[in-house]
Amino acid sequence: MSSRYLVKKRYKNLSRYRLYKSEISGHDTNTMFMIPEDGLEHMPHNEVIRALKILEAALQQFEIPRFSIMTQLKVLLINLHRSQDDYLGDNSLMAEATSLINKHDGVKTLVSLLMLPDLGGRWSEPDVCDHSITVGTLQATTLNVLKKLTTMDTTIGCQLSDSDEVLQILFSLMLDSETYTKAITLIEHLLILRRSTLQLNTIPGLDRLISQLDGEYLANFCSILAVTISDLDVYENKTLLYEQSMLRSNIKSLSPLRDINQEYILSIPEFLPRLVNFATKLPYEPRYSGRTMEVDHWMRFIDDSMSEVLRQHESLMPSPTLNSAVSVTDLLDRIQPQAIPSQIEALTSPMLQRVESVYVLGLLLLGKQRKEVQTQLAKLRLIPRLSQLFDLFIWKCETYQERIRVPGHLSSCECSPEVALKIQFLRLVHSFCDQSEYRYLMLTPTEYREVCSISAAKVLLEDTPSPTTTTSMDLTMTQGSDSNGCASQESSSPTSVLQEESIVSRESSNILKVEPLGGSGLSTQVPVEYPTEQMCSGPQGLLSKIVEALKKETTGSTFRFWFSRAIESYLRSANPYADQVFLLRRGLLKHLAGSLLQCDPGPSQKEVLQSTFDLLGELLKFNVEAYRRLDYIISTEPKEKKLFRLVTKNLVDSNMLVRSLVLSNDLFTREGKAIEFAFHSRTLRHVATFKQRLDFLVQLIKTISVDTLTQENVSCLNTSLVILMLAHRHSELPLYLEGLRSHVEPHLLTNLRSLLRFWQTHYLHNKDKDCNTLQRSSGISFDFWRETVATLVAENKLSPDCIFHYFSPEDLSLSRTS
Repeated sequence: MSSRYLVKKRYKNLSRYRLYKSEISGHDTNTMFMIPEDGLEHMPHNEVIRALKILEAALQQFEIPRFSIMTQLKVLLINLHRSQDDYLGDNSLMAEATSLINKHDGVKTLVSLLMLPDLGGRWSEPDVCDHSITVGTLQATTLNVLKKLTTMDTTIGCQLSDSDEVLQILFSLMLDSETYTKAITLIEHLLILRRSTLQLNTIPGLDRLISQLDGEYLANFCSILAVTISDLDVYENKTLLYEQSMLRSNIKSLSPLRDINQEYILSIPEFLPRLVNFATKLPYEPRYSGRTMEVDHWMRFIDDSMSEVLRQHESLMPSPTLNSAVSVTDLLDRIQPQAIPSQIEALTSPMLQRVESVYVLGLLLLGKQRKEVQTQLAKLRLIPRLSQLFDLFIWKCETYQERIRVPGHLSSCECSPEVALKIQFLRLVHSFCDQSEYRYLMLTPTEYREVCSISAAKVLLEDTPSPTTTTSMDLTMTQGSDSNGCASQESSSPTSVLQEESIVSRESSNILKVEPLGGSGLSTQVPVEYPTEQMCSGPQGLLSKIVEALKKETTGSTFRFWFSRAIESYLRSANPYADQVFLLRRGLLKHLAGSLLQCDPGPSQKEVLQSTFDLLGELLKFNVEAYRRLDYIISTEPKEKKLFRLVTKNLVDSNMLVRSLVLSNDLFTREGKAIEFAFHSRTLRHVATFKQRLDFLVQLIKTISVDTLTQENVSCLNTSLVILMLAHRHSELPLYLEGLRSHVEPHLLTNLRSLLRFWQTHYLHNKDKDCNTLQRSSGISFDFWRETVATLVAENKLSPDCIFHYFSPEDLSLSRTS
């Protein structure tokens, strides 16, 4: 059928077509398709205009066959691909095909196509119909065109994303298996561009749709959930905490909407079980016997997949004659180019789907429902399932041969098809353990009994002091030590556990009871019975496996950051002593100290260095035995100087360790049996005097300001505040404030007061989790944090505990303008 005939034919159901167009765009029919065929031939990009013209006619219910509609959609795709190549070559030029489609209301036409349930169904000549082309196939191709358009021109994407009607149309297409994946891809793209968060419960029937999703369909839907329940995109290009705070004050509904979306998703029956089943499903692919490197598994997987593709195409080709043979090159030449992306997608989709599902599980553990989610995930045996999955990962430490690198990649590059999954896996572990009573599911029942025995010995010796007949260091040395003098007690076998338990009662003579400042003492945790099926099985639990993998990773591996974060999250609790001893026995402290002594810090190692310092600080905090072991590792002056030179030169990264040293030293010097140890400790003597603590305080305050605070360096402010709180407790605030006033560095007090005023804004409004973290990690009640800050920032010229008391006229002027 010619397009000239289409123009001459009377419109059918024009009112229905206009309704479709006006509902979506607010505009009526564009008459572009009335252009005569003769005039069309002389127009630039006539094939694009002709395609739009025929698609417009199809919308008006002309008898357009589906193969013709498909042909025109492919014309648009081809031109968009061609224009994209031009666009990438010269960023100053707008893709001409995109501009032309947009100019002639092509976007509205394409969206309207998605609304016709009988698209191309009025063709009256069945003999020439291509029955393989269904309405779903046409809609899937239309979605491809829209995705390409919105990618090349984000203005188009933003306009579509702000339309709730368009999004509802796209969600309705998820009901059809032919359009499900394409619809999700476009929805995800539009939601990223959308200026406001989509409230999921406003989509009609979405809960019924989600309740029917399972397996890869549910995993694909996770890409939409990742946008609608996460607030990471809210702070895009706003890394400064001050800017984030201003944004929160201007858009107060952002977080509640995400909380509403999380509650909505969690209310859907069996959603979490289905998601956990997919995220942890076995078998894990690709894995083949006899392969030791991750890249070898993937190369075998790709080879097998390509061989299967070649076999399929070979079976469709005519049999070769006696004088001819079909070569692999011939087969490759005959494979359609458009089939290549689908083959790549088939190879990568299962891994990407698993990544999305693990990521969403982690997001659900960050919301207001995290306690409920932790409980449900514990009952669903998430941790033992993750432990089984961990056994199938291949880390960089296990690759004993040089990898073949992609051109342009450095030798230290760790990119691989599975790197995203490994990172999201460790983030999920971190989120599950964070402030969770279920963190002990990371252990096997045998390991948990070991932790309980350590805790029981601590309680016994707190109530009944025992004479110190042998020091902990002497006991460590008699159990067998390595070259660094650290006990080589890294086995978690039942025999070694019993041997360790016999030592606990003697080691525990150095146990100190931690009490929060300004609050009551922390109660000793009573052992909780966990169902065996919810815990890890085998000789090692997931925690021990992560520790062993960390110890084998190279000092420059970025995986060290994520390993350290996961272990640190497990350690963060009100009473970490038993967990610290458990990890000391597995050589973690020796490894961390050794990696710092071997460290060659550089810009690329910043995150790894910071996570190592943070984990070391948690492992040492309030634990005399841990400090004894570290003292022995740095028992020579060169090692001690090297470690603390690294600390002072990288104070932003090491400030959490400094905080741990300051808190521990304060506690030890208040407990009679540890005063002598603290006085002689090689580690603690770096924070023992007023001058040393003041020097750290000065350097921390110099490092940050309200205008430079980020999530990475805000801990420097809290470490500064810890030093000041301990001074406040000992009635020494005037000494420190006077020291800051008289220091050669100007305006320290002005900067400190501005920082503390921001601290009040940041932590005292909608920061319940962060406030709880500060209290648990420091042993200082949050009321005392708040009281100290209020005292310091008060405008009381007469009180020597107030910063205002020490202000010069110049400081007062700066304070008013800040």
